[in-house]
Amino acid sequence: MNYLPRYKAGTMASKRIYRLAIALAGALATTAALGLPDDRHQAIEIQSQNAVREEKQGLTIYQGDVTISQGSILIRADKVTVHSAGNQVSKIICTGTPAHYQQQLKPGDKPVVARANTIEYLLDQDVINLVTNASLEQDGATLTGERIDYDLKQEIIKARGDASGSQRIRMVIPPNQQKDPSE
Repeated sequence: MNYLPRYKAGTMASKRIYRLAIALAGALATTAALGLPDDRHQAIEIQSQNAVREEKQGLTIYQGDVTISQGSILIRADKVTVHSAGNQVSKIICTGTPAHYQQQLKPGDKPVVARANTIEYLLDQDVINLVTNASLEQDGATLTGERIDYDLKQEIIKARGDASGSQRIRMVIPPNQQKDPSE
């Protein structure tokens, strides 16, 4: 059952929701540009138990078993907060135990899967931060740590353990990805 609020067409509320949907579409299209070519042309579907739009603060909060999908992109979280100014989304924060993001980057490839208690997507910086119990899986390789930061522009991934040093990062590379030293 869809629990998204319903608004009468032509009302101020329906116009605000439309503007937010356009802004969120732009944000997901930016992410989709990194994945399958067809992702950005797919419809965005958002499902949650409830949604609140705070127009003056530029916030939309989806809560309760949130699912956002567009093409190969799938986001699952307990709560998703979308920060925007005008019609531009600046930041998307997903929280859960864990929050989950996946996207297929190339046809035929397995999806990249990211999990963390908090996933921050900073659109203006083109950075995704996985915070607390972070993990990133791609092509059988797994990276885990307390925090993983991925700079999409520079294609740089930084991982770290916790501040106390009790949790270190862990990288697992499957045998089929390891290069033979004689090559």
